[in-house]
Amino acid sequence: MLKLSEVPAGAVVICEIFHLFEHSGIYIGEGQIVELQGTGLVRSVSINRFFDNRSGNHLLAACNRAGEVLISPECAQRAVSQIFTYQRYDLLTNNCHRFTQACVSGRSLPITSFFDLKTELSHFWRTEVSWLQVDIHR
Repeated sequence: MLKLSEVPAGAVVICEIFHLFEHSGIYIGEGQIVELQGTGLVRSVSINRFFDNRSGNHLLAACNRAGEVLISPECAQRAVSQIFTYQRYDLLTNNCHRFTQACVSGRSLPITSFFDLKTELSHFWRTEVSWLQVDIHR
């Protein structure tokens, strides 16, 4: 398990939605995550708010096999620059996973599922991506 202090700005984080789906976003530090909301609003939210209306109560961070958190140097900047903007949200063609991947790589690819996100992140970082739980209690 990772401590929150071990998660750097620019990390990809996820939580579960009713044990069927995942919701992803970009951790930007200070307990804040940038997400694409279902309304199309890109916003910065607290970790607890990231869990709102979702069944998951575990935050997971993308890591390599050694347990090191994977980050993209410009990822947090890309995410922050989009706060309070709107995108045409679509559950299949323009969702949180596509937003997250675009923040990491700087390119918008046709990401439709969490599986697609994991695949693209593995290609981007050239390593298998695993997910480690983050202890959100400071």
